[in-house]
Amino acid sequence: MSLSLIAFIKAIILPPTINFISILVGLLIRKKYKYVSQVFLYLGSTTLILFCFYPFSDFLLNKLEKYPALELPVVVNNEQAIVVLSAGSYLKSKEYGKEIDGPATLQRNHYAAFLYKQVNLPVLVTGGLFKYHELSEAAVMANTLTNSFNVKVTWQEEQSMNTAENAIYSAAILKENGIDTVFLVTHAWHMPRAVMMFEQEGINVMPAPTIFTANVINPDWTYYIPSLSALLKTRIALHEFIGILWYKIRY
Repeated sequence: MSLSLIAFIKAIILPPTINFISILVGLLIRKKYKYVSQVFLYLGSTTLILFCFYPFSDFLLNKLEKYPALELPVVVNNEQAIVVLSAGSYLKSKEYGKEIDGPATLQRNHYAAFLYKQVNLPVLVTGGLFKYHELSEAAVMANTLTNSFNVKVTWQEEQSMNTAENAIYSAAILKENGIDTVFLVTHAWHMPRAVMMFEQEGINVMPAPTIFTANVINPDWTYYIPSLSALLKTRIALHEFIGILWYKIRY
């Protein structure tokens, strides 16, 4: 399946597009199918509102974040390397004059650097070359880790286009170097899908999640009003739940 088709399907089935489609269908059939129209209008509008509330988006993300943070100080048991998953990069930026990590990738790199300084294990970065980009995401990550965090990157996996391929191609590099157990760095909400795929490829994983959803204690009134940020978090969570299901079927 092409990346363009995958991107199109994601755009259709994830909020807010799916909500707008439901509302539009309801409007188009309201004269001929009154009651069915009301169902589409109700579902599209009410779920859109629900998706915009932090209590709902945080609930979904917390369900995904089942792997705890590593205890400090981090102790190496059987781990032989650190694997860091990409999450996008910017095209050539005006202020830097080169491609740089996207915000999510930078967060993962930041924690990978922190972990590296504690365990001093070789680092593998994984992420392929996407359309319109000059460098693979792995190459951009390696540049950031080397020049901004003073972390030596031992391997760059540059073929993968998604999390499943991150695991497939990274596992091949790791096994070639006699490595079967790793610290795996990615966002806490992304870790279940990543662990599932790496373990399926025969790699033993010590999850090293980062950027957990905050447990809000005594929230103020702003926590209970609709927010674009909450909608984005809901979209991320639904993307992961759908992704886990799809990977179980596809891989």
